[in-house]
Amino acid sequence: MAGGPRGRGTRRIRPQRQLAKRILVVTEGTETEPQYVERLGGFLRSKGATAIVKRVGVGSDPLKVVRKCVEIRDRAEGDAGFDECVCLVDVDQHASLPAACRLAEKESILLLVSNLKFEVWLRWHAEDKRSALTTSQLDHRVKDLKLVSGKSLLPRFPIEQVHAACDIARKADPGMAALRVGPDPSSAMPLLVDLLSPR
Repeated sequence: MAGGPRGRGTRRIRPQRQLAKRILVVTEGTETEPQYVERLGGFLRSKGATAIVKRVGVGSDPLKVVRKCVEIRDRAEGDAGFDECVCLVDVDQHASLPAACRLAEKESILLLVSNLKFEVWLRWHAEDKRSALTTSQLDHRVKDLKLVSGKSLLPRFPIEQVHAACDIARKADPGMAALRVGPDPSSAMPLLVDLLSPR
C-alpha cells in the first residue's frame, strides 16, 4: 500500500527562524569606536544580534551625534529598520551633553557615555586601574599599553578581555545606566556588550 500513514498530506511545520536583532550603533569618533564595535561584534559572534556601525563625522558634539542617529533610524524605517539604537559619546568638556541625553531619552535611544572618554574603556582591556587621568594622559596610557596607534586599534588589541573590562567598569560605576554620566573614570559600554552577547 503506497504512502501509508506518512502519505496523508501532513507536512511537518518548521519552527520559524527568528531574525537577528539589528542594532544601530552611531559613534562620535570616526576611527577608534567604530573599529572597536566591529571587532567586538566579530568576537561575540551572536546569531541573535547584529551591530550596524555608522561613523557620522559630525565632530565631537553629542547632540549632533544623537540627531544623526535619529535621522539614520527614521530613514531606515521603510527598509529593514532597527530594533535598538545606540549612541557612543564621551564626556570630554561637551556643553551639549545634557541636551543630548534629553533628546536620546525622548527618542528611545541608548546613549552610552564614557567619562572622560572612550580610551578609559580601551584601557580596561589591559589593566584594572581606576585612576582619573587627563585626556593626554589617557592617550599616552593606551599607547603605552600597545592598544592603539594614533586613532587606530592595533591588530593585537585584546578584545578577548572584554568581559574583564565589563567587570572593572561595573565596579567603577555600580549605578551604570544609559543616559547618565558616571564618575571619572567610567564607561557604560558593558550595556552594549550585553546587547550584542548571545542569549
